[in-house]
Amino acid sequence: MSKIIDKINARRQKFRHSPPNNNEDDAHGADGVPGDDNSAFPPGWYHSFEYFPPKTEPGLDNLFTRIDRMSRRLDPLFVDVTWGDSGSTAARTLAVASHAQRYCGVDVLMHVTCMGLSAADVRRHLDQARSCGVRNVLALRGDPPRGKRAWEPGDVSTGECRRAIDLVRLIREAHGDYFGIAVAGHPEGHPASVDPEEELRHLKEKIDAGADLIVTQFFYDPEMFLGYVRRCRGAGIACPILPGIMPIQSYVSFVRMTQFCNVRVPPEVTERLEPVKDDDEAVKRIGWEIATDLCRRVLTASREEGGVDGVHFYTLNLERSVTRVLINLGAVRCADDPGRSLKTQGDAAGAGADSSDAKQIESGEGGDGQDILSTSPGAHSPIEPAHPLSRPLPWRPSALANRSRREDVRPINWANRPQSYVRRTEDWDEFPNGRWGDSTSPAFGELSDVGHFAPWGGPGLGSEEDRREMLGGSNL
Repeated sequence: MSKIIDKINARRQKFRHSPPNNNEDDAHGADGVPGDDNSAFPPGWYHSFEYFPPKTEPGLDNLFTRIDRMSRRLDPLFVDVTWGDSGSTAARTLAVASHAQRYCGVDVLMHVTCMGLSAADVRRHLDQARSCGVRNVLALRGDPPRGKRAWEPGDVSTGECRRAIDLVRLIREAHGDYFGIAVAGHPEGHPASVDPEEELRHLKEKIDAGADLIVTQFFYDPEMFLGYVRRCRGAGIACPILPGIMPIQSYVSFVRMTQFCNVRVPPEVTERLEPVKDDDEAVKRIGWEIATDLCRRVLTASREEGGVDGVHFYTLNLERSVTRVLINLGAVRCADDPGRSLKTQGDAAGAGADSSDAKQIESGEGGDGQDILSTSPGAHSPIEPAHPLSRPLPWRPSALANRSRREDVRPINWANRPQSYVRRTEDWDEFPNGRWGDSTSPAFGELSDVGHFAPWGGPGLGSEEDRREMLGGSNL
């Protein structure tokens, strides 16, 4: 288990003298095909995923399987796990965080909010996180009080830590340098802020108080994000800034999220989505193309432009779109052909691939007729990281140091898992969206209950009356 800031700094140190993608061993995107759009990525670029604790026990079990599969196939630098209102999901959040580190071998960034909690409550949650081996926390004020749609200027938390900076200070006071601390960034401005310059000063104060990195709200305007990074650098904020990327899963959820989170949507995005808004599969496909373009722009921008060397995906507990984006970026390749990264049909055709390759990639099928996005983890999974770490054992080592040092055997089900039916059905909750259907889906539940799609104090869904009004209903 490692502090995320240490891992980021180690990657930067390793690749600091490497020009963009000049070496096959550089990491993600380094094996891009000549002439593709991935050739200018910063050496050693990285990605991470966010998950939220499901509402049901079957959903929780299936999320464990999904995190394990995505960690092994897609090799994230870390995953983060959200935190419910006033610590309402604390037990499940800790369960997901502990399982991800112990059994999936991936470092975890755990959300902690101070809204409605006493200092003693916060200390207890931090102690529990430490006992589970968690080394990284995202310090947040939290969602606005129930009945309020958004934080307003001058609002503070009802807990003893009135703002996120108070939580950062409490963490450092109670645990010293043990935890790596991330804080939230709002490229389009925090809803409770009226002065962008004052907001940057508050953000700088959080960094000075002990925060190590910034994870931002999701956005769809890359130029706006790059301008935000430039303003942060101008304000003296030198820490890593990870852009939040949320692939579009459906048109209805996209409209709802962007409206309630006050996220600006560029006209070209609306123009691409509007003609196919009733076709969920087409919307999902355009969604991963838009997310790919966002990632390419912020990763290939120069440091002077505000470019970054990593991206953070809001998965909504789904994997298909994120996997597709990483395929497009060259971070994932076919296991049966290590020299070829998967690309979209257009990329394949442009690179001179034959028509059968292009059709396989667009349809999501590998050469043996298996769905490249729907294969159960096993010895012959057709998807793997473009540059996996060298591992002496046939599983991903635990992120807990005391476990990984002495663990040299695991039950056989870790290496040989059921194929066939599981392989064909593992992503059925992706289309149409299983959020309001199958209760065993990790994505099952109401967005308002997890509150994570409007993270870090952004507008929520408000009271029951607000939700009825939003949906066009009225009280009976």
